[in-house]
Order: sequence, then structure tokens, then C-alpha cells
Amino acid sequence: MGLKYISVFSMLIFMIPSLLKAQDASDSTGVLTDSQDTLLLKTTEIIDIETDTLENRPNTAMLYSAALPGLGQAYNKKYWKIPIIYGSGVVIGYFINYNHQLYKQYRDGLIALIDQDDRTEPFDPRLDNNDYQRAVDYWRRNRDLLMIGGLLLYVMNIVDAHVDAHLELFTVDDDISLNLEPSFSQTAMQTNLIGLSLKLKFN
Repeated sequence: MGLKYISVFSMLIFMIPSLLKAQDASDSTGVLTDSQDTLLLKTTEIIDIETDTLENRPNTAMLYSAALPGLGQAYNKKYWKIPIIYGSGVVIGYFINYNHQLYKQYRDGLIALIDQDDRTEPFDPRLDNNDYQRAVDYWRRNRDLLMIGGLLLYVMNIVDAHVDAHLELFTVDDDISLNLEPSFSQTAMQTNLIGLSLKLKFN
């Protein structure tokens, strides 16, 4: 009787590991199944936005030149225009300063002449009030005109960058030809006229 219980007990001990493995396998399968059932796939759409297209180049070049003169020309790769812009600006700036200094000199001379103060004397006593006033008006007008010229140079720099970039939208086809050909025609008096005609052909 004792041997019977011992053999049954031994069989149970040997069966426990196999039962545990089977349980683990079934549990892992259940988890895998559950995870597969709840798996969600999310897709993200990527949209490419092109900002520097050929159509946008004129506005971009214009803004660049407005922010810094010559920058739009560099954007259009017309680097040879940059020295012209800055060279013209330097020349205009020099003459603005030159005319302003003369304007101040004659203005101070006029003030010294009419202020009735013995401590101040005009730099040229030979000139009277009218001479000083004419000189003040002359040099002030020149200075103001040069300042307007500097403003126009700034605006022209912007316009040039915009137009230059805009011209890139136009293409010149090799099929377009301009020919100069002889022409023959008759007048109302039935006389022949011989001349030249300029013809533009689109082949």
C-alpha cells in the first residue's frame, strides 16, 4: 500500500513542470492574440510645400532689396550690379554732405549778419543779407534734391531686382526669327514700289 502512494506521488511531481509549461504557453499565446487584436497602425502624410518657386522669385528679390540694397541683385545672381548701386550711393552721399556743409556755413553767416551781436561776424563781410539768403536757398535746394535722388536710387534698386527676377519667367525660343526681306507693292497710280520689310516669324 505504501509503495502505491509513493508511485502516485512521484508521477504527480514529474507532471507538474509539464503542466506549468503548457500554462505558460497558453498564456503567452493569449497575450499575443490580444496584442494583435488591439494593434493600431497610424500613417502620417508628409506634404511638401515649395516656397522658392520661379513665380515667387520676383517678390522675394524685391523684399531682399528693400531690406538691404543689392541683396535682391545677389539673389538674382547679377553680382555686377551691386558695385554700381553702392558706388552711386556713395557719390550721392558725398554730395549731400558737401552741400549740407555749405548750407550751414552760409546760414551761420546770415545769422551772424542779422543778429546784431558784435561777438559774431559773418565769414565773408563783403556779402550782404541778400547774398547770404540766396546762397542758403541754393545749397539747401541742392542738398534736398540729392536726398530725393538717394531715395530714387533706393526705389530703383528694388524695382530692378523685381523686374530682373520677373524676366526669368520669359523664355526666348530658338524657333522665333526676325528677318529683313525685300518687299514689292503697287501704288494707286500702278507704279511699283521696292522697299524692305521686317518680318517676325514663329516657326
